[in-house]
Amino acid sequence: MTNTPAVSVVMPIYNASDFLKESLGGILQQTLKNIEIICVNDGSKDDSLEIMQRYAYNDKRIKIIDKPNGGYGHSMNAGIKIATGEYIAILEPDDFVDNNMLEVLYDVAKKNDADVVKSNYYSYVSQPEPQSTYYEVLKEYDLYDQVFRPVEHPEIFRVRPCIWSGIYRREWLLENHVSFAETPGASYQDTGFAFKVWASAERALLLRDA
Repeated sequence: MTNTPAVSVVMPIYNASDFLKESLGGILQQTLKNIEIICVNDGSKDDSLEIMQRYAYNDKRIKIIDKPNGGYGHSMNAGIKIATGEYIAILEPDDFVDNNMLEVLYDVAKKNDADVVKSNYYSYVSQPEPQSTYYEVLKEYDLYDQVFRPVEHPEIFRVRPCIWSGIYRREWLLENHVSFAETPGASYQDTGFAFKVWASAERALLLRDA
């Protein structure tokens, strides 16, 4: 590993103990090993913090921010503020990712000097029976596998935010002040962030895979 992580994974966590072991345990299995995981405990009242601490004890790539409840946007900004990776990824604690997700996205981003790389995704439910549904939310934009400037393709602004299905170059986020609204709770901060991403990116790329 180099001193600089390839990807910083920011996890905003609030009362997520039901999902956290699968979500956090899974991100540690990534084929891209040179990562850091920033767990932002947003004033959880369950045992989420204890779960994070147990994982962090065994894996030094995990950093924990423990703070009073400030909402989703405040947690994301706090995580990005201390991140050191080339790229930022977002993992919400009720999601989980394929083991090669970060390696695939990072390789594409580096090869194309991209500000943002986004993929499609699966929606997963466990009850009454496990089921995964592929969502090709990027299909109608016909921009796969090519670098493009989003403001020249205004239709891309209509895509679902799904901000957790991509990675974002950290220095570019900071230089362009692309951050989250710190409104209470989880009130559409992802929508504002996604809009800022498309409005600011000079080099974006979409992948068909989920």
